[in-house]
Amino acid sequence: MKKNIVLLLSLLLGVLVISGCSSNNKSEETQKVIDKIVEKQNKIANSDDDDKGKYHYTEDDFSFLIYYDKDQQLYLVDSWIPFENKPNDMRRKWGVSLDEEEPKRFTYDSDFNDYKKSGDYEVVYKSGKFAD
Repeated sequence: MKKNIVLLLSLLLGVLVISGCSSNNKSEETQKVIDKIVEKQNKIANSDDDDKGKYHYTEDDFSFLIYYDKDQQLYLVDSWIPFENKPNDMRRKWGVSLDEEEPKRFTYDSDFNDYKKSGDYEVVYKSGKFAD
């Protein structure tokens, strides 16, 4: 009986620790990364000179999987971005340094993967399609 109680308490503690380390909670720095990408996409979407209406995308129109390397102080972001008012429509990958004005978009998946392999990246945030 005593062993069962100890086992049950250990399992409960494990569940609490794992849920407390959830990557669905964003830090202030992670929010800055998200804001940079949303701002960049709004600039891109509204850069055409034609008579289309302006786009006003928000974080809810995106999905994010954000990695961070403490040594390089660099965020790698796998994202789904909106296109022509369709949320989560196109896949894009980014490198974001909080010291730089704009995020760098990776043209090739292989470049993103090379960066990820070259550092000690850990997942710090998931949302939307990546949270499932």
